[in-house]
Amino acid sequence: MALTTTTVHADSVTSAAHESIYHLTTKDGWSNDLQSIVWNSKEKYYDLYFLHSKAADDPNEAGSQDWLHTTTKDFIHFTPQNSAIKADGPEAPYTWKSAWTGTVLVNDGRIKGVPKGAQVAYFSGLEKHDGGSQNIWVAWSSDNGRTFSHVLNNSAPVIDHSWNFTSQNKIDERDPAVVYWHGKMLMYVAEGNEIGVYQSHDGLHWSKADPNGASKVGIGTYLRGINNQDSTPVECPALRTMEIPNGQTKQVLFFGAKAPHAGQTTGTYYIVGHLDQNGLFAPETDAKRLDQGSDYYGANFSGSSDLSNASGTIKSMGWVGNWSYTANGVHNDEAANSEFTKHLGSYSVARNLELTNGMSIKSTPIVGQGKDVKHYNNISKDRPINGVNASSNRSFTNGHDTNGLIHNLLDVPNLSANKMYNLHFYNTKGNYKGRIYIDIWQGGDYVRFNYDPSNGWYNVKSRSGELDKGRNGQIASSYYYDGLLGNGNGYVADSGVKNQQSINLKVLTDKNSVEIFFPNGESYTVARFNTSQKQDFKIFTEDPTNGNRVDITQSNLN
Repeated sequence: MALTTTTVHADSVTSAAHESIYHLTTKDGWSNDLQSIVWNSKEKYYDLYFLHSKAADDPNEAGSQDWLHTTTKDFIHFTPQNSAIKADGPEAPYTWKSAWTGTVLVNDGRIKGVPKGAQVAYFSGLEKHDGGSQNIWVAWSSDNGRTFSHVLNNSAPVIDHSWNFTSQNKIDERDPAVVYWHGKMLMYVAEGNEIGVYQSHDGLHWSKADPNGASKVGIGTYLRGINNQDSTPVECPALRTMEIPNGQTKQVLFFGAKAPHAGQTTGTYYIVGHLDQNGLFAPETDAKRLDQGSDYYGANFSGSSDLSNASGTIKSMGWVGNWSYTANGVHNDEAANSEFTKHLGSYSVARNLELTNGMSIKSTPIVGQGKDVKHYNNISKDRPINGVNASSNRSFTNGHDTNGLIHNLLDVPNLSANKMYNLHFYNTKGNYKGRIYIDIWQGGDYVRFNYDPSNGWYNVKSRSGELDKGRNGQIASSYYYDGLLGNGNGYVADSGVKNQQSINLKVLTDKNSVEIFFPNGESYTVARFNTSQKQDFKIFTEDPTNGNRVDITQSNLN
């Protein structure tokens, strides 16, 4: 049963129409990339930074971006947000007019002009006086990471796009990732289809990390093993050293990209390897998606900025969005008659990331204690849970698929959108046979999940009326609806979970996101744009062996 929703005309940068219930959301305006997740040893919390524009996402209105700052001790509760880096730099010959993505790290004593132990931000931005070229600046904080008001190098860039050893396309020079390595500093910079790598001994003067070569990590390296046609630009690189259970340590390069000819829209990737003698990344695996979904981008990571320190577990969060539709105008009603919202920007739940012995990353969500917990056990096609307040056990079917009839297991309408579902699927006779379907509806909007446990592959389809009549007509709405398969068929991905007697899935829903977690640590994140705080959550299955069951634990998250 579809829900009806009330048209909301939200025209304020603080409107609650698209505000998440339990996910981090910008306090006003528009937000996107995460900048850093940094442990604050003085206060015993994490500092988080993300891009923000109070004037919303309209390129004709937005103007400049600044950095917002918040803190957290548990990644569930976040402190009030403040502006950490201003959108406009100090008046100087080569200052910035918009602060873009970068890195925060603690000065270990080598950054010139900065007290030891102070937080330092390296950030890209648009030059104020030359029409908006991309360059990189640096500033430090005298208030323990709350703001970065002390701009170094006379407010001039420390990396300039026009230098003869920087960006080869002389356009892209952004998203610096800065680390300590072997007695010096390294900076990885997104430069179109490659990542520039630079070195410094004082944090201000930078040169090629490989003095005898181009000092670039090319697309064939960071996207090794994936069809990289039409995959540029690369964005948001990050480097961490991780320890795997067998005791080995590896460098992991994270980055944002897309691989449309591999069926993948923009997302966050990782590749495992080591740094060569000059500090350039050398892969030992193929690249993989960190999250297989369409809306986990601009991600960032905890862990040490000193690559000599390995972490067994690091934390990550991503922006829930996709440039192909999120920034093209989002209405506040399914009929798309309201004006575009001026308040939009939420982030995934934090995930603990672990690097396995097989050199793949396992992701585990960090969530709070669920409330209003309900348990439904031994649910089958003959004993489903249906109706308002789960009051009915009437069974029904929902068409056919490759393995026969599709049977209802759960259909309880008008539930709160802020849910956690722990779903234990199992078969009483052997391996689970037949597809599993999860349909989540908000009014006429939906996210539909179709998973085949026999081979591990799954399909996700989505529809959002709020994206209709966008700034580019129906292009953004169609991209969200069609995905890369076309005709409303969305995306397919391989979970790697197959041929098992039991399968545990965790599904986290909020007003504007759905996050699905597999037992092997794979995940899928998709944005949604309905303003309703209610949803219908439905589960179906094929059952060719008459042995399929599911145990359901459902709770609210706040």
